[in-house]
Amino acid sequence: MNKENRLNTIRQIITNQKIRSQEEILSRLTDLGFELTQATLSRDLKQLNVGRIPSKNGFTYVISDDIVNSQKKNQFSPIAYGFLALEFSGNMVIIKTLPAYSHTIADAIDKAELNEVLGTIAGNDTVFAVLREGVASDQFIQAIVGALPELKERLLK
Repeated sequence: MNKENRLNTIRQIITNQKIRSQEEILSRLTDLGFELTQATLSRDLKQLNVGRIPSKNGFTYVISDDIVNSQKKNQFSPIAYGFLALEFSGNMVIIKTLPAYSHTIADAIDKAELNEVLGTIAGNDTVFAVLREGVASDQFIQAIVGALPELKERLLK
């Protein structure tokens, strides 16, 4: 079975079932006759833009498009929900989050490819971001609100 079939099958599994681990996906694919390694599955998940969101029993895998559509329907934003506070020190930014939300926020900042940001590092409840030399805190806030409008109410009080 070719890669395109495998990707379509992964998409269907994640869309139609509550998946909590890569092992579950790998097991279902094996049951369907696919032969692949954990590394191949990880690359496929990245290519499909699969992410994990908090659910009642831990985390559930979803396709990023599903997250966006869910946010539009329910007006729930894990980025806005998980964001707590922002603090600056020179060209460094500390973003405090609820536990387990820092990776989602750091990933959103990274994917926005903001010129103002050199990079991010995420822990459990903290995002550390380094700004380019000369970028003022208000410039960063305007840039992040432009890229992540769901934070507008939290940052522009």
